[in-house]
Amino acid sequence: MGTTFAGDIPDGSFGVGVISQAVLASDGGAATYGGAGAAEKWRAPQDIIIVDAWWEPSGANNAATVTTSYRLLKLVNGSTDATGTVVLGSVAMTATLGSNTQRAMTLAASPTVSKGYVVMAAQTSVGGNHSVGTVTAEGQTRFTYRPI
Repeated sequence: MGTTFAGDIPDGSFGVGVISQAVLASDGGAATYGGAGAAEKWRAPQDIIIVDAWWEPSGANNAATVTTSYRLLKLVNGSTDATGTVVLGSVAMTATLGSNTQRAMTLAASPTVSKGYVVMAAQTSVGGNHSVGTVTAEGQTRFTYRPI
């Protein structure tokens, strides 16, 4: 039993952050969601470390089937003004992923975020554009965190 209520939470997770995005068309450029200019931003309530992160499409399937043209989805520490670029975790969408199926992100060595900093999601095309492989379905980037 922990000495605080948070001490009894399995795996030390403290909360969950969710960043949603609409479908991004084929051949679309890089995009950031939850960052500068966004109506909603997720700000760290205290100094935190990301415990795990994943992406889940809620729209049509992501149908990338090639490793030469795909989307790289990232969880980013956006600093206080939502313009930062420190990657906290990422996943390369090089294989088909059905709707409402999660794909785990690989976390950086020290995925920490300071109190008041913005956590945002981003995507970029890798290896050129491809009519199927560069489509990012509507979905959500989710992460769990704990205080540090």
